[in-house]
Amino acid sequence: MQDVPADSRIVYVSCTQAGYEVLRRLLDEGVPIAEVVTITPDAGARHGVSGYHDFSAVAAERDLPLYYPETYAMDTEADRDHFATLDGDLLIVNGWQRLVPGEIIETFDAGAVGNHGSAFGLPKGRGRSPLNWSLVEDLDRFLISLITLAVEADAGTVVATRKFDVTEFDDIETLYYKIVMTVQEMLLESIGPLLRGEAELREQPGAPTFYPKRNPADGAVNWGDTTRDVYNLVRAVTRPYPGAFTEYDGERIMLWEARPFSDDLALDAAEGEVVQTFETTGEFVVAAADGTLLVTDWTADDWVPERGMRLTSLGENDRVDGFDQRHNLVSAEGR
Repeated sequence: MQDVPADSRIVYVSCTQAGYEVLRRLLDEGVPIAEVVTITPDAGARHGVSGYHDFSAVAAERDLPLYYPETYAMDTEADRDHFATLDGDLLIVNGWQRLVPGEIIETFDAGAVGNHGSAFGLPKGRGRSPLNWSLVEDLDRFLISLITLAVEADAGTVVATRKFDVTEFDDIETLYYKIVMTVQEMLLESIGPLLRGEAELREQPGAPTFYPKRNPADGAVNWGDTTRDVYNLVRAVTRPYPGAFTEYDGERIMLWEARPFSDDLALDAAEGEVVQTFETTGEFVVAAADGTLLVTDWTADDWVPERGMRLTSLGENDRVDGFDQRHNLVSAEGR
């Protein structure tokens, strides 16, 4: 870790599992965290925060002050007054699905930093869910940047950038593990220079593009897609996200893990047809447009797979990453 003055007042803002892991490393390395800003479990559930984590235990263990803002957006007078009286040096935001008001950023002598990225590097791929989109689009790399926070989302100057590979074995959880490791590394290298005003800040080059927002309904499986497309959707929205889903006779079936199985078995099966079940494990094989998938982790309230069942194709046209919407994606030309 680059030299950080021991009397620095650093405030850390987060409410996610990945944010917790980064905070734990910073504390282990002796970074002087003066306060943690987070939200309660009730607020996390109310706002639908995927991968929410409760920071109260680590705060008690490390004797860290916790601040729960009045609103997730931190836009009340009480929230602004709180930060104005902190006399903070640096604000670190990591896992917070709201923009931090400019009035709060301005109360910190060295400003505020967060992180964002895409497979193409900023300013390409601003917006929501870039990790999920990278899996949906079957991309093979990700560039994550530590950036200063600006009023416009993801538009700040670049402090540092790291690249990691996205393999065919990754899902959204393992990508967050890679984010944790790279963000830890960048913060430990950059906090000292940022506090001393010595960080080399770079403008984002070129015109920005934006990913559209994903909603839980965009996890709907269309069995007319290729096996690879279905696999990519499942791994992109699996836990801690709301998950991919299909239906049988009106019963919703959540698909948490699946993988391409074979393109030369059950050649005459209809799209969405369950062609094999395995009673000992509960796993089953289902046909897609060009082959079959093995579903290895699924949940349903009152359904068990049986051979010959035809699962309903959902999301054929209205899913945000559906075939007729793909011209909107960053890997094409962006928006």
